[in-house]
Amino acid sequence: MTPTLAPLDTVRRAAIRDRLTRTGRAQVDGVFTPSDARTLYEAATAAEYNVVTRRETGHVDLPAAWLASLTPDQKRGLGQAVQTSAQTDFQYLYDNHPIYDLVQTGQAAPIWRDLLAFLNGAAFLDLMRDLTGEGRIALADAQLTRYRAGHFLTEHDDHADGKNRFFAYVLNLTPIWRIEWGGLLAFHGTDGNVAEAFTPRFNTLNLLKVPSPHSVTQVALSAAADRISVTGWLRGA
Repeated sequence: MTPTLAPLDTVRRAAIRDRLTRTGRAQVDGVFTPSDARTLYEAATAAEYNVVTRRETGHVDLPAAWLASLTPDQKRGLGQAVQTSAQTDFQYLYDNHPIYDLVQTGQAAPIWRDLLAFLNGAAFLDLMRDLTGEGRIALADAQLTRYRAGHFLTEHDDHADGKNRFFAYVLNLTPIWRIEWGGLLAFHGTDGNVAEAFTPRFNTLNLLKVPSPHSVTQVALSAAADRISVTGWLRGA
């Protein structure tokens, strides 16, 4: 399945360019046809995920089968350790399906292999270069992220030495989301306030310049859905 970009007229393009120039962040509503976005969402709900977080040694992937083998007390202990770490350190807790890595090893499902090919094709990359004004964008990596109740991502700016990241992107796939469910993409102001926050609206592509301090607020226990997105970075060669 190769998604189809919805038409983006010159007025909307100009508005997005202007916003990215002024603030380093913008949203592209209705980036795919609704049916294509729905197909991606349905496939994402059926994908197998690892839980990702940080320990003292750095990033760790926790396979679902391993987590299922833990006792309730062990799971509570792991969760408490993550929450305690988040009080003072960079920390995150969410589910991940590594599309880019799985494609590289020949293990990706066809729908994700096709999506990554599309994200690295001329139509999408030309659009990204046009909107951002960054002509050096040469590739896009990708992963599925799923934030369930209690999941979060603390402040960071997406810079990584040697990765040549120009912009981060988030393609939101959950059909219905309420602000009070959390999971907001929050941009941190220099005055200690939230400068702005984006809700994960269905079929909306969020773009943010790297580096930009931001976080994903914790998904509320009352959330009636999982926050599912395709995320990644627009990178140089």
